[in-house]
Amino acid sequence: MEDDSDLIVNIDLLVESESRLKGIQRELKYLGNRNDDMHEHWGSGEISGAMDDFVGNWDDYRAQMQDSVKQVGELVKSTIDGFTGLDAKLAAELRKAQKKK
Repeated sequence: MEDDSDLIVNIDLLVESESRLKGIQRELKYLGNRNDDMHEHWGSGEISGAMDDFVGNWDDYRAQMQDSVKQVGELVKSTIDGFTGLDAKLAAELRKAQKKK
């Protein structure tokens, strides 16, 4: 068993990733619908209609991206919790075993 590698988990990287995912989620949430603000600058009816379609699609995809980012963030959080909990449990068992010696 000497050739088996220990599992190494970079908790700091996971915590940073979770934080960044939350930031992305916030940015997507607060982008809001700028359709009304920009409508007057789009010009002709054809361009305005195309932009309305684009903005409508963007809103739908933005909502889907928010959900996806949230789900990934929740998975990262579960991973953090799982490994930190396991690490604490293993450390406690190791301390207990050392006291018995």
